[in-house]
Amino acid sequence: MLHYSRREWLLYKDGFLLEKTRRAMEDHLRICEACLDNYLSTFEPRDEVAASGFLPPDFPVRVTGRVTEMCARRKNWSRLDCNWVAKTIQYYTIAAAITLLLLAGGWFDFLASGAIHSQVRVATLAETVDQKIPFGWSERLVENASGRLAMIIKIKEGTK
Repeated sequence: MLHYSRREWLLYKDGFLLEKTRRAMEDHLRICEACLDNYLSTFEPRDEVAASGFLPPDFPVRVTGRVTEMCARRKNWSRLDCNWVAKTIQYYTIAAAITLLLLAGGWFDFLASGAIHSQVRVATLAETVDQKIPFGWSERLVENASGRLAMIIKIKEGTK
């Protein structure tokens, strides 16, 4: 990573650099702690006294209050993170899929009828599951989707 010298930071501070160079240095300050420390070390007590004339007396109190408020808002937002919503939707989708599979297989009827210990009923349920849920459906789905995607890509390439 390219670092700027103390001399360059002094020129930046005093406003002797071109606008393009100033922007590049400002962008660099956002990512480089070493250059930020070097830049901050260019300020002397006389610079602080000169700057204090431009700031109102309640400036530190206002800034501290706003920073505290922003941190509190950000902390609340992290609790209500979007991942929570996505995970909840995912869990409900999985639960619904399992419920549909059990319903299609007849497990709810099986449990409701009280024939839990019947071997014949279990064998019948296994056969009905095989009949109702054809095996290999996921492979067919992937092949169908792949074919359609390939067709879309060919159409897009043909229009270019």
